[in-house]
Amino acid sequence: MPCTPVTRRTQFSSCDECRRSRVACDASAPGVPPGSGSCTRCRNRRRPCTFKWLEDAKGGASNRASRRGRRRQASLSSTGTSSFQGSNGAEITVQPCPTGSSPHGSDRHTPQEAMTAPAWNSNSPAALVPPSPAYSISTPLYTSVLGDADSEWLQALYRGGFEAVFGSWMGSNSCPFLFGQDRLAQKYVSISDLCRHLDQTMAESAVSNEADRREVKQDYRAENSMQSTIAAFSARWLPIITSHTMAPGFDHLAVTQTLWRHARRDMLRIIHRPSYRSMLSLLLFALTPIPSGISAEEEADGISGQACLTTALQQIQTLRARQRNLKFSGSKVSLSLEHTVLSPTPDALDTSGFINAESTAYWAALTFDTSASLTLDCRPLLSSGLFGFESEVPWQLVRTCSKVFHETSEQWRRDNVEMTDDRANQIIAAGASWKLLGWKLTAIFKEAVRDGHNESEVRRAFVAVLDSIREFNAIYRPQLNECHNRLQFLGQRTKLRWFSLMLHYHLSILMLIDACEVTDRHDLLADLAEVISDAETTVMNTLAYGLHTTMILKREPDMDSALGGSVGGEPLITVPMVSIDPYPHHVVAGVQLMRKAIDRDFRAGKVAAETRQSLLSTLERTLSHLPQCSKSVQAARAEFTSATSGCI
Repeated sequence: MPCTPVTRRTQFSSCDECRRSRVACDASAPGVPPGSGSCTRCRNRRRPCTFKWLEDAKGGASNRASRRGRRRQASLSSTGTSSFQGSNGAEITVQPCPTGSSPHGSDRHTPQEAMTAPAWNSNSPAALVPPSPAYSISTPLYTSVLGDADSEWLQALYRGGFEAVFGSWMGSNSCPFLFGQDRLAQKYVSISDLCRHLDQTMAESAVSNEADRREVKQDYRAENSMQSTIAAFSARWLPIITSHTMAPGFDHLAVTQTLWRHARRDMLRIIHRPSYRSMLSLLLFALTPIPSGISAEEEADGISGQACLTTALQQIQTLRARQRNLKFSGSKVSLSLEHTVLSPTPDALDTSGFINAESTAYWAALTFDTSASLTLDCRPLLSSGLFGFESEVPWQLVRTCSKVFHETSEQWRRDNVEMTDDRANQIIAAGASWKLLGWKLTAIFKEAVRDGHNESEVRRAFVAVLDSIREFNAIYRPQLNECHNRLQFLGQRTKLRWFSLMLHYHLSILMLIDACEVTDRHDLLADLAEVISDAETTVMNTLAYGLHTTMILKREPDMDSALGGSVGGEPLITVPMVSIDPYPHHVVAGVQLMRKAIDRDFRAGKVAAETRQSLLSTLERTLSHLPQCSKSVQAARAEFTSATSGCI
């Protein structure tokens, strides 16, 4: 039977926009010539309903090249190509790097050169993390957008803001795996340096064993992605330094959007390439505020912060597994059954330095996991929930460390030890460890209520939270109050760490109260009367402290000196402490919960009208000092204004 060729049908009824989006178009009803009216989709979006593609199709081959050009231009626009004014006043056009290629270009460092760093003697008891190599967030993208000086400012704010706080939580005074190891661990840990050297040690072992050379290239990709994410994470603070370093007309919002889009694309490059730097990049991007001006459609089109967080937690599990066995899923089966070691050689693995570093990285991931389970109402990945968490080693170690700290603090009291900056940081770091346990217990209580467990389990979880609050007040609160009395004489980083601890810990109590109110468990609120009053007072006073206490910033790459002091003619910037809080979303949550509490007390007649107005003014000014390029901050300010005006 002869084969009859099938003629491809051409439909001349879709407009340009519907054809480009590959959706049905009703521009031409039956019997109506194509192009004679506007389709419903274009009419609802108030866009012109055009049929240029139809003219091109009739024009023949001469118009096909122009169609390809338009598609290429549309592709560039969709991948984030943008133009704006850089810090040097020049017009900047940013184009994305091809997937798998280096943003440095072929004339830059080779993959082997990119991972070269000073040798790390892991047997040395002096430090957990060796000195950082000369890495900077100043890749060609950032230097063209910001310039070297401005990139150094962001680096300083990242180290002096985020790592100054988070690094104290990872040090020997807080991390339960290192608690009290003064000779084997640092008091403050740079998490980026820690992850970099963990990757370097593992990569060097793989190269020495003649393993797959692609691991080196992966290391290079992970470094670039981490620097890209740090730049996007720190871009929120651009308005702080705009008036001091940027050229007139600098569009910091456009720069923030560009860096965010660039970092978001990098997440897709590392999401299936487990490494410690990839893990940190994913965690940092989960903390990076979505910039204002990013549409809901663009936000939904790419990977989300919560997905990055989940992937990072899965990567730390893969890295700690240390070997590849048979793995399979519906989309892929790993056929290799060979025992492939991912970690360093056994000789390197036996060193206490590497074990401490790896344990610290795990504690960092556990911190993010616990925070997400409380704030996002999701199940933890690295820890158990309502059943089984008591027997897990990290939480048992936290309780043991609490007993050791209590004995130490009692000795301080008997010896009448003076409150110094070093002692204050030790107290704050130890309290931060218990704070994480408090967050864990509060998340477990919310899980028990949310999942409909029986009353005995709900009560058990609730009593566990109450017991942790009592222990905090008995062991840590007196020491923290003593710190507060001497804060004016302590260092700026110490003040910032105290501010973060007091806000974060009591925020979990406000979330506990909110969970009871939302689920109508007013019977439980009766047992929280004193706790409620203390938590609300402390959060309000802490926010006021962060609003009225100023910080002096300077461009200094070293974390321990990035806040405070002056260097020759280097410009100094003075801002409220709350402006550089590395967790502005926690501040926003605290403001919203406090507004709810103030309105509740006002309706109950516990707060006078003028007092309510004064408290709300403090909360509103707090929001005004947070990064205004954040989409969440802008939404919170709009919601706050609407809610307060509606109650007047």
